[in-house]
Amino acid sequence: MAKKMSAQGGSASGGTKKIAKFTLKLLVSLGLLVWVIFKVEWAETWVYLQRVQIWQIALYLSLVILGMLISSRKWQLLAKFKGINRPFFDYFKFYLTGAFVNNFTPSFIGGDTYRAFQLGKPEKKYTQAASTVVIDRVTGLIAATILAVIFSLLNLETVLKNNLLIFMNLAVIGSLVFDLVLMRIKKITYLQKLAAKYLPEKILNFLRELEAYSHDHGTLWKAIGWGCVFTFLGMAMSNYVLMLALGVHIGLLNYLSVIFLITIVSSIPITINNIGLKEWAYVTFFGLFGVNSSLIIVVAILGRFLQMALSFSALPMYLKTKKDIPVEK
Repeated sequence: MAKKMSAQGGSASGGTKKIAKFTLKLLVSLGLLVWVIFKVEWAETWVYLQRVQIWQIALYLSLVILGMLISSRKWQLLAKFKGINRPFFDYFKFYLTGAFVNNFTPSFIGGDTYRAFQLGKPEKKYTQAASTVVIDRVTGLIAATILAVIFSLLNLETVLKNNLLIFMNLAVIGSLVFDLVLMRIKKITYLQKLAAKYLPEKILNFLRELEAYSHDHGTLWKAIGWGCVFTFLGMAMSNYVLMLALGVHIGLLNYLSVIFLITIVSSIPITINNIGLKEWAYVTFFGLFGVNSSLIIVVAILGRFLQMALSFSALPMYLKTKKDIPVEK
């Protein structure tokens, strides 16, 4: 009886924390959206949108799809390391459907949970599948930091003129060094003992699955390499197409020295699906180069809308698998 009451208390406590976390994210999103609303001259947005041509939209979507294909290849590489072998199309299908699921969940975790579940379902390798999704995210973030540092160094003279860019680059360099050091750590006995003492067995098993990647730096570096290709083509170049389509005048090097910083900032989990945060980052960082706030907001919102529309092509695949998806209680 005591154990049951404890479990119920723990469940209630966990539910309260989730509600509090969601509420906090909602408030941050709303706060940033209010800031964006008052920052933008909305009467101008329709004028900007009229500049966009169909072929430019098609090119943008082609680059986004290419990025998804590259990410699917990276995910397949990580899964093979865990002994999970699926056809390449399955990875692409789950990746696209995960993006669709993210439209209806308060964070990207919903789509990642879907991806992990579908990948692990045939062989019941759910823990291994979940580890591939986490490492996929981590290597993608490392790739963005590497590109941010590279293009900031190439545009060093301009970067050094702005305190925000200096601060952000120092932060991402520190993060990159930490990540690379972490990759080199094979075994820390004290931490392992501490974890074994306080963490549940399920979490320990999951951490062991993640730690296994540190024994194969070749797989990690390949994944980071694919992540760099995806981030450059599927994210940076696709958004540059939209910027050119809308008439944003910014040099390519200036653009590349901030777009990866924007990607990193937008990945910080303080808002619901980075709503508001991404738009704030666009206005703040591109504003350093004199880009009109209303114009750059149109770029951010149009990109968000087009990606969402693309993800809806996965609706038939989602409906096919919906009955198998575990529901969190």
